[in-house]
Amino acid sequence: MSAISTDSITGQAYSERTLAIIKPEAYENSEDIEGHIRSNGFMILARREVRLTPEHAAELYKGHYGRHHFPHLVAHMSSGPVIAMVLAARNCINRWKTLMGPARVVEAQAYWPDSLRACYGRRTKYGDYFNGLHGSASLAEAIREIHFFFPTMIVGPILRASQVNDYIQKNITPTLLPALTALAQERPAEPILWLADHLHRHNPNEPELAPQAREMREDVRCQTPVPSEESYK
Repeated sequence: MSAISTDSITGQAYSERTLAIIKPEAYENSEDIEGHIRSNGFMILARREVRLTPEHAAELYKGHYGRHHFPHLVAHMSSGPVIAMVLAARNCINRWKTLMGPARVVEAQAYWPDSLRACYGRRTKYGDYFNGLHGSASLAEAIREIHFFFPTMIVGPILRASQVNDYIQKNITPTLLPALTALAQERPAEPILWLADHLHRHNPNEPELAPQAREMREDVRCQTPVPSEESYK
């Protein structure tokens, strides 16, 4: 299979994500498949091995509900362990579809012999869902499927290195650099605790309280009145 050097993607933005699933029939080949994924320029941001219940499989593939193959698809996907992965790359959804190859294993082996489905899918009489791999059909489906397996994951673009550097220079360096300089000058016995306290006291995000007027700060009801001269008469 054609490989993309990791050097060629250094500094690029992995601005799209998709969900990839290694199905039960390809589970034993997962190490080889993941190697192909990485060598073709994808980042594996999250990975999870799980055995789906029929209910979970039905929810995952609810877009196929009502089709004649739906019960067989649910039974197959809940028949053994699967590996769910979140992939990231430029144009990730379409690139992953290309790397997988056609859904039909017969077609993949005939016309895309280097595709993953051609290599790891199985030709059976039961249908095309023994093709070894799954990929999200669209961005909306990718978000739904990623949250199905990774509910707390934030699906969004990964910043370029230059964007990360700009953020650090703008928001972190102005606070951290003076603190580290002061730390070097003070040389406290507990440098970590000293630095934490210094950053806490010089937190630029700490809201500033407006000064209160004297009459608002002092409760006149608690003051002892000064007696007048007439009160002594």
